Amino acid sequence: MSAEPVLRVDPFACPAQPMRGKPHVHDELRAAGRLVRAQAPAGGPAWVVTDYALAKEVLADPRMVKDPTLAPESWHGVEDGLDCPVPELRPFTLIAVDGEDHRRLRRVHAPAFNPRRLAAADARLAAIARNLFRDLADASAASGEPAELIDGFAYNFPLLVICGLLGVPVTDPVTARKAVSAMKAMALGTADEAEDDTSSLEELLGRAVRAAMDGRSDSMTRVLYERARAEFGDVSADELTYMIMGLIFAGHDTTGSFLGFLLAETLAGHLAPDADPAEFVERMLREHPPVPYTLWRFASRDLMIDGVPLPRGAPVLVDIEGINARSRDKRLTFGDGAHYCIGEQLAQLESKIMISVLREEYPEARLAVPFEKLRWGRTGSQTARLTELPVWLRP
Repeated sequence: MSAEPVLRVDPFACPAQPMRGKPHVHDELRAAGRLVRAQAPAGGPAWVVTDYALAKEVLADPRMVKDPTLAPESWHGVEDGLDCPVPELRPFTLIAVDGEDHRRLRRVHAPAFNPRRLAAADARLAAIARNLFRDLADASAASGEPAELIDGFAYNFPLLVICGLLGVPVTDPVTARKAVSAMKAMALGTADEAEDDTSSLEELLGRAVRAAMDGRSDSMTRVLYERARAEFGDVSADELTYMIMGLIFAGHDTTGSFLGFLLAETLAGHLAPDADPAEFVERMLREHPPVPYTLWRFASRDLMIDGVPLPRGAPVLVDIEGINARSRDKRLTFGDGAHYCIGEQLAQLESKIMISVLREEYPEARLAVPFEKLRWGRTGSQTARLTELPVWLRP
């Protein structure tokens, strides 16, 4: 038995960084060992995995679970990086169940994310990208100011894509993003419901769910409904709504974060005109993971990891950002093991379509500020975000 190294550091510490910069905390953790005990921001110890091979072991270990009820009692949900779904709807939440419950949910979701089904939506995705870029370019020409692509494109594009695929008829992404944030906060118990007007999005979700359940839609929501009925025998409108809301939550925020970095790198000229966008996207996924760590996992019982004893309920993180930056192995941007991100193919498709539309429609687009002056940051475990990305889309 060996004692793990201990560092009195906040693993989520992240001062403002340049584009290629990473917080020093990752170097400190890696230098200390493969499994390091750190200070959880919410209080108490947390264990951080800094080694690729050990990360794969931990992420494949059925004793390490996502069950939020195992978190320390002093933690306060999403404020501490902990997702706590509504208890009665938790069985329909991919990120919060394990074992056979999780396998059943994967079987429900997998057909909706079939690569051939996604590829068939190429033209729709490209049209969304063209419309967003066109509106931004027109507004820039009218104002004489550069287009702002973080709020204007990076987060709106994946939100409109996932809503379109689900059959949720969103036309105003700005209002929808605010409503999505409010609904997530309400679902996790971190907002005053009276302060947030989410009725318009709730109505759009209801329309998508009713169309799917009535057989009037061939959307992802219809696929989810059919597969859920086959797997569970029945599924209610509330349960189906909860499933698609989970996909909207997950399907735009992390992707929007990555697309911001990808836009900056592309517009800085780091993608050669004759280079393969797929290879470039793969490299950028390693260099710019949207989140620093995996979501919390907890030891389901007293166990030993890499010679270190962990008590039941021990909170564990895998250092995605640090491992990606230092390892020659496959990147961990989408996780690994049973909880490997089901939306990877969609995120890659959105990335390649965005680059293709940008190249075809705006070949002379350029950054309005030097690449070296761009900065990004994050708060706690939230997604990394460029503070701004001003761009001249037209000469």
